[in-house]
Amino acid sequence: MRRWFKAKRREVCDVPSGRQPLSDVLRECAGNWTAIDRATNALVEVASTADALVIRVRERRLKNVAILRAPDPSEPELVGLG
Repeated sequence: MRRWFKAKRREVCDVPSGRQPLSDVLRECAGNWTAIDRATNALVEVASTADALVIRVRERRLKNVAILRAPDPSEPELVGLG
C-alpha cells in the first residue's frame, strides 16, 4: 500500500512534459500582473496593473489564460486575516 502512495504522489507532483513550473514563470516577472496560458504555463501577457492586463487580454481575445500577480521576493508575506 505504501508503495502505491509513493508512486501516485510522484505522478501528481511531476510537471507534465512541455510545461514549465509555475514558480519559474512567475519569477521572471516579479511584482507584475501576468496572464498565463493554462495548458502550457507559458507567459502570454504582463502588465503593472490588473486593469491594464484585463484590457490587453480582451483586446487580443485570449482564451484559456489565468490572471495572477507574481509576488516580488522583497514583499512581506501576509498570513492570517489581519
